[in-house]
Amino acid sequence: MSIVWINGQFTDDSAAALSIRDAGLLHGAGVFTTMRAYSGRVMAIDRHLARLRQSCQSLFIPLTQSDQSLSAAAAELLARNNLADARLRLTATRGAVRQDPVHGTVMSPSLFFTAVELEKYPPVLYERGMTVVLIDEQKLNPYDVQAGHKTLDYLSRLFALRNANERSANEALWFNVHNYLQSGCMSNVFLVKDGQLITPPTSTELRDASAPYPRSNVLPGVTRSIVIELAAKEGIDVRLAAVNVNELLEADEVFLTNSVMQIMPVCRIERRAVGDDRPGRITRRLAAAYDARVLAETGNPA
Repeated sequence: MSIVWINGQFTDDSAAALSIRDAGLLHGAGVFTTMRAYSGRVMAIDRHLARLRQSCQSLFIPLTQSDQSLSAAAAELLARNNLADARLRLTATRGAVRQDPVHGTVMSPSLFFTAVELEKYPPVLYERGMTVVLIDEQKLNPYDVQAGHKTLDYLSRLFALRNANERSANEALWFNVHNYLQSGCMSNVFLVKDGQLITPPTSTELRDASAPYPRSNVLPGVTRSIVIELAAKEGIDVRLAAVNVNELLEADEVFLTNSVMQIMPVCRIERRAVGDDRPGRITRRLAAAYDARVLAETGNPA
């Protein structure tokens, strides 16, 4: 039985409970972030909390706990569960809503941390690269209020991922309503062309990017932001730009990022090989730089 942290208290997961009137349950009104711990230390927790807090502000979800208290809760949660290499998830919902005759609408937000032993991706995927499929029938809507946030409304992504698995692929790539690449089901996407690193912009980055659309569904991923910084330090030119399907298919290299997979090479887009069907030079270079960053931040190798 594992221990969870919920609304400031540690308890057995079997005893943790939310109100049946919680807006996260009834309306999907909630956000979350997934983190990875290396030997008991959470990678980039400050960035995860900053993004979660920004999403809460944008979607009117109260988040009253300080970053310091949440970081301490994460550390104690790992210790109580005797976990070293772990996957953590912090979820915030708008909670139960009631009408008070004096104060009007009153929300009782819910906030909870879970941690489980890390299940790593098979080494063969890093050695041979993932196979991904393209989603044709569904499009991401960048004009949705949830666009660019990691919300609880995840069912369509899970269905797409299941469909990818049924087609012997590991991830599915989404395009927006303007038919430009946005993301994977649970990852950010990068491609390399002629030595340049290219990734679709977030809505915040659009003002400094080349894109024919005014809003974006791209999540400001924590690992994504670290990779962009590492590329700059490595002297690799980074371009934030709209990517159409032809540009994706003609890329020299493609890779995905998230906190659990880190940097994952993509060597096949459906039946089409990417480059020479093996992880590319820049992908491997950035993966090595990321491993060094993990070592520097957590004191432990990736």
